[in-house]
Amino acid sequence: MTDPRLQPGDKALTDRQQAILRLIVQEYVSTGRPVGSKALVERYGVRFSSATIRNEMAELEIGGFIQSPHTSGGRIPTDKGYRYFVHNLMGEVELPSNDQIMIRHQFRQVEVQLDQWMELAAATLAGVAGNVSVVTAPRLPTARLRHVELIALQPRLGLLILVTAEGTVRQMMVHWPTDVEQADLSPLADRFAHEFRGMNADEVITCEIGADAVALFVQEQIERALRGLDAAERTEVHHSGLELTLAQPEFAGVAAEAQALLGLLRGGSFLNAMLPSLDEGPDVQVFIGDENPAEGLRNFGVVLSTYGVGGEVTGVLGVVGPTRMAYGRSISSVRYMARLMSDLVADLYSA
Repeated sequence: MTDPRLQPGDKALTDRQQAILRLIVQEYVSTGRPVGSKALVERYGVRFSSATIRNEMAELEIGGFIQSPHTSGGRIPTDKGYRYFVHNLMGEVELPSNDQIMIRHQFRQVEVQLDQWMELAAATLAGVAGNVSVVTAPRLPTARLRHVELIALQPRLGLLILVTAEGTVRQMMVHWPTDVEQADLSPLADRFAHEFRGMNADEVITCEIGADAVALFVQEQIERALRGLDAAERTEVHHSGLELTLAQPEFAGVAAEAQALLGLLRGGSFLNAMLPSLDEGPDVQVFIGDENPAEGLRNFGVVLSTYGVGGEVTGVLGVVGPTRMAYGRSISSVRYMARLMSDLVADLYSA
């Protein structure tokens, strides 16, 4: 996260103003109700008088850090107030150790299958953060071969099964250029699985494999399959916990918010909106309210991180909730899950 800068003309907050802003954010996140000076004195034992707190709250409101949603004396944080809290008042928050143990235990129960990891990661992150989660599978810039199988169905008809490095399986019916038996195909599949492992389409087709017609034909089919995967839309957004976010009081009875968020999560809209705004690097990034690039996310807070291996194999995960989300919990959850997923992906791709 980059260090925020106050807007031109903004005054630096005093220690007392920072303390009051921190309590206002904490109280509003906890209750969802506007915070008044009396609540701060009674619930937090603040040493300042109610009159002093009211004066400081007035200064914070002038500075744009809090606002009054009604005619009552209560205040709520603005997007600017949340941003200041996240960068200056929250501190580094780590996910509690019991949550870390629980998450790792859940992943140990799942076999090494990427689709299962994605579903589990989405469900786990939603449960821990208490908001809707978003997770994409890790992707290579281009599809690379991990394994290939050749199966004879009839003398001139067969099945090509191709597995990419990221776990995508592609099956193709193929018509051999000549009659072929399984005894011929099995050693050919073993040969190509060894020679082409880790290669993309360009690298596969440039390999010298001899003049055998069936071998040349299979080489062309593998290249064709890999190019087809490169051309396809290979990024799917897994999400979970939509009901957790929409159960928040901000969205009670607001069907338009639900439809807007659901529409973004389906297909590629969410990624298309957020990816251009993500900085390179593994750290967590936070988008609050109007900072979000998508109109449908302007009433939400979004906490995202990339994960993967060496900048080559990358995925995205994060949470979406109301701007009133518990940012410490969300950021620590996303950061921990990103580290865990990076470790799992490193193991998978080194296998």
